[in-house]
Order: sequence, then C-alpha cells, then structure tokens
Amino acid sequence: MAFDGKHMVGNALSYEMDMYIPGGLSKIAAVASVSVQATHRRKGINRAIMKYQLEDIYSRGEPLAVLQASESIIYGRYGYGLASFESNLEIEKTRSAYAVEHASMGQTYFVEESEARGIFPQIYSKAIENRNGMVTRPENWWEFRFREPGLKGGDPKSWFVKYQENGQDDGYLRYTINGTELNVIELIASSHQAYSSLWRICLDMDLVDVIKAEHRPADDELKWMLADPRRLVEHSSDRYWVRLVDVRTALSQRSYSSDGSLILKIQDDFLPWNKQVVELSSESGKSLCSISNKNPDIILTAGDLGAVYLGGINFSTLLSANRIEEVTEGSVARANLMFSTSRKPWGFDGW
Repeated sequence: MAFDGKHMVGNALSYEMDMYIPGGLSKIAAVASVSVQATHRRKGINRAIMKYQLEDIYSRGEPLAVLQASESIIYGRYGYGLASFESNLEIEKTRSAYAVEHASMGQTYFVEESEARGIFPQIYSKAIENRNGMVTRPENWWEFRFREPGLKGGDPKSWFVKYQENGQDDGYLRYTINGTELNVIELIASSHQAYSSLWRICLDMDLVDVIKAEHRPADDELKWMLADPRRLVEHSSDRYWVRLVDVRTALSQRSYSSDGSLILKIQDDFLPWNKQVVELSSESGKSLCSISNKNPDIILTAGDLGAVYLGGINFSTLLSANRIEEVTEGSVARANLMFSTSRKPWGFDGW
C-alpha cells in the first residue's frame, strides 16, 4: 500500500498460487488489485508500488508474477509480457451442428450444487494437469468459484452437469440461462468424449437461441467440431501477462520440446538482477540456465521473454514485430523449437 500522510492512495496485492508451465507446476505470485487514487495519478506511485511488490516477490523465491491487465498499455513498462490470449465465444443454436456426428460413449447427469462441490474439484485437477497457464485451486478458491456469479448480484441460477463414462467422472459443466441465452460458466473435460458431450448439452438446450462462453482457450477445438465454423463468433483478448522475476530460475524450471542451447542477453532495467547474459541449455529432459560470458544469440527484454514463456507466442512473431534481435542466424528458429508446446496456454481463472 502507498500512503500520503494518513491517506492510503494506492495498493497492490498478490496470492501465492501454483500454475502449470511446460514441464510441471510452478509457484507464481498472482498479482491483483493494482490501483492508484485518481487524486494521486501521474506521481510515480504505481511504478513505486510495482517495484516494491516485485522485489518482495523475488525475496520470497517466487520466480514468476502473473496478472490480468485492466488496461493493456500499463504493465509492459514493468517487464510483464503478454503470454496468453482467451476467446469469448457465441453461436446460434440453429447453426451449431457438428461436422461429425457425436456418439457419446458415456452419460451426462444433472447434479445438485452439493454434489458438484464434492466431485468438480477432482475432475478439474485431472483435466488441467499439464495444461500450461491453468492454476490449481485450493479449497478457499473453490468456495469463491461456487459463489460466483451470484456475488455480482441479480445473476440467474446456476445449473450443474457431470459427464460419466465407465464409472469415472471425466468432465463437468456449469451454466446459467437468462431469457433465451445460455451462458457457459465453466466447461472442463479430461477427454474428448466428455468435452463433446458437455458442449452438446449446451448447444441442444430447449428454449435457448444463443449460447455464449467466456474465457475459453485461444485454440478451443469447438470451431473444428462445427459443420459451419463461420457461425461461431469469436472475440479474442489478452489474458495472462507474465513477468519473469528471476530469469535464471524461471528458465531452469521449465522443460523444452527439443534439445539445444541458446545464449540470451536479457534487458531489464526495472529488476537489474535480471540484466545479464545467460546460457540456456536443454538435454534429455534436463534444463539449466546460467550466467554466460559468450556472445548472445538473441537480445530481448524480460517482458518479451515473459511473452514466450508459456509457449503461446513464438520468437519469430516477436522478431517480425521488431521486438527482439537475432544476432546469430538460425537462433530464433532454434528457440521456436525449444519453447514450442502442443497447445496454447489457457488462462481460465481470474483474480
């Protein structure tokens, strides 16, 4: 918090959370509630808060800070990089036929909220395993999720559905209906059968004209399942901004899709301990990042390194955008291979 005398004029907070990154789980500082009073803007208060917070996160040994930006222009100056996007989807029910007929191997069931509270956490944990960008949910976070969207007031009743196959719960759906509009709150599945079946519940709902779903992954496969994919209206927006608080630790704990090595020159004026040349190497599933005195292959900022960290953005895109410099020919292509992932990161939870 920032004070002017006895008056609080700014604040920021963070939660300690676990996020899936390539190779497993990482501790992150989930940054939220960053604000400065309108009476004290343009005085450097937000910069001071961000500096203090990131130094505190570093002292706690959390290598990554992650946030959702209310305004996308703000956080790049503090070394955050745009690492994931989300899709908000909308489709008319009459245009939602699948290209390939869906023959479910399991069964969907409506459940009461009391049962949902008991089984949804286990389904979620299984479904998100190794999905980059997804965070684990402790018990208090689940309590928060179940209270939404009612916390906002005036929202319609939530309905809960589970998908079961061979006695196993493999997916769940939570939705609301407002007039003739169905809104998907959560649709989480650990198998394609569960995913497809739960979507069909939404798309075939009686007395519904339009189905909407927010915070879906940028590479959501629903588009490819539809016979008329143009009818799926997609609005893309930035989701997670990632800040490498400790570059060497963050790069060392990540896994890479191919063996190789890169010499990276990191530019970071906001957190000077990251301003260094490092050698990143990966061999047989083991990775190491250490200080180097070699000539760099690639020169980039900590923010641009944050952008590629989860695998949602590649180095070639940043090179074409004139954000990074390729010193050694072919090093960007090598970096693309090393940092690539099979799926785009999915940042579902907000904080």
